[in-house]
Amino acid sequence: MIGRLGAVLALAALVAGCAHSRLKLEKGEEGEVIEAEGWTPVDANDAVGTKQRALADAQKKAVERVVGVFISAKTRVDQAVNVDSRILANVQGYLRKYDVLDEREEAGLHKTRIRALVLYRKIGDDLRQFGLMRPPPPPGNPKVVVRLRAKSGEAAMGEAAAQGVRRALVEKGFAVVDESQAAAVAVSTDAASAAALGRRASADLVVAGEAEAYPIEDARLAGFKSYRARVTLQAVRSSGEVMSQKSQEASGLDPAAEVAQGKAYDAAGGLAGEAIANELSKLLKSQVTVTVRVLGLPTLDKARAFIDDVRGNPSVEAVTLASFEPGRAELSVMTNDVSGEELAAMILRAKKLDLTVRSVSAYEVEVEAR
Repeated sequence: MIGRLGAVLALAALVAGCAHSRLKLEKGEEGEVIEAEGWTPVDANDAVGTKQRALADAQKKAVERVVGVFISAKTRVDQAVNVDSRILANVQGYLRKYDVLDEREEAGLHKTRIRALVLYRKIGDDLRQFGLMRPPPPPGNPKVVVRLRAKSGEAAMGEAAAQGVRRALVEKGFAVVDESQAAAVAVSTDAASAAALGRRASADLVVAGEAEAYPIEDARLAGFKSYRARVTLQAVRSSGEVMSQKSQEASGLDPAAEVAQGKAYDAAGGLAGEAIANELSKLLKSQVTVTVRVLGLPTLDKARAFIDDVRGNPSVEAVTLASFEPGRAELSVMTNDVSGEELAAMILRAKKLDLTVRSVSAYEVEVEAR
């Protein structure tokens, strides 16, 4: 009896192994075998359609499991429409093969369990192409405006460099303010003008700078034109503080000189934008400094009471009084990954003063004591 049972188990294992081995990748593909279960309400008048819908749900869930590896749950929620329309509407494009493991009806539902070979690299490539794999925003989720000036005075070339910078910032999770919101502000590269631009554009940070390019003469280019561009950036808070400075160079090649020049500006802007985004992410992650202005405090004792309340929050690292005059106090508050919006909520819970919030952004809070 034991011998027959052993033979049956061996045969079952062999059959299962064969079924699993059928799910093999083609040369050059990258994928993973995933099990998933789909279900749909039983329609007694459409048995075939019921089975098809349950199978389709199982296939979708197999692909969704891979999508969940590439993007965060928050991104999945925020980008639900895009993911559904661009990825999950085409699950067949990501399933190499599948086997149906089980079908059953349970509690009015038809359930289908499958084992599928899902092409995870193709999913990752498409998510990246559609812009759905952006990392989570840096602490405070700062709004950034970008403005570059080409030393040659050619507005189109300055914009080509700025476009490269914007692309790099977005890819690193930064929220880039639409340029039209700052269109009325004059272009300049000094910190004071950049800070003014940030305030006018309702941005927390301004990435501003200059770009220049020069032609590269080389007989080996065989009719092609080549340019080398250099982009120099500085990231400035709306308060005027310079947080980071970066400079990068890159080349562009094309039969048309103007196009080659534009490519060089765009590429150099992308490299400089990536470098400054990386440094800003580290700075913002290590500490977030929020300027807090308090209106309506008549005495220094009242300001001290407010400071004590703020210091009592466990997420606050340090509080310093930058300036005080009767009716107005300005504080510099260093927090552990807490943005202005979160700090404002903490301040409203203060017990020693009756406060209202007048304005709030990622790095600035203004409140008034009543």
